[in-house]
Amino acid sequence: MIQQNVSLKSYNTFGLDVKARYFASFSTIDQLKELLQTVEAKKNPLLILGGGSNILLTRDFPGLVLKNELKGIEVIHEAGTDVLIRAAAGEVWHDFVQTTIQKSLGGIENLSLIPGNVGAAPMQNIGAYGVEIKDVFEELEALHIGSLETMIFSREDCHFGYRESIFKGELKGQYIILNVTLRLSRQPQLNVSYGAISQELKNMGITQPGIADVSKAVINIRKSKLPDPAKIGNSGSFFKNPVVSLAK
Repeated sequence: MIQQNVSLKSYNTFGLDVKARYFASFSTIDQLKELLQTVEAKKNPLLILGGGSNILLTRDFPGLVLKNELKGIEVIHEAGTDVLIRAAAGEVWHDFVQTTIQKSLGGIENLSLIPGNVGAAPMQNIGAYGVEIKDVFEELEALHIGSLETMIFSREDCHFGYRESIFKGELKGQYIILNVTLRLSRQPQLNVSYGAISQELKNMGITQPGIADVSKAVINIRKSKLPDPAKIGNSGSFFKNPVVSLAK
């Protein structure tokens, strides 16, 4: 059901009290397709909202805001130590990371406590402490806003770069990500050399860390650097490291 003049204060991590002219949420693909065929969707600007942590709402939104509430996490294939796990785009990213750790699946523990939802992860190829989503990415499923057809995107299709993907470039605003599949491992190679992870593990008294230990170390570091969005509005760390020539 489409509502009118809805406050977005609780839907963005800056906590800015702006309104959407029209607002609706969807928890199934069929609901999403129905909403995209409404008059409100076809005649107004469209904003797909996930966790609301990568957006700065400076004024009321004059069109239709669609809140992604697609849920579900499932292991879809296992081969040796490799495991393919699929998460719906509306899942909270950090909760998904913790679920993989509970299942003893390594690969994204360094990406703990990054704000936002699963659907945004491949859009900007999220990364932290020496790991990027592209390192474990298998594929994603997305819905084309115009044709309402679904399409599978491989890692190559996504054109991943440093905090970049095809969804921020030539396909910006054309697709809605529905789910993401990652290739994780039951025998992962831990990445603890980046930043302060190894030092934090020492502070924790851990000499032979597992994926849960690495996750906890990352969480400790992030909490020491960034305020809790629930207490002080923020959107995490959104700065990019400068890229310079080798000679420079």
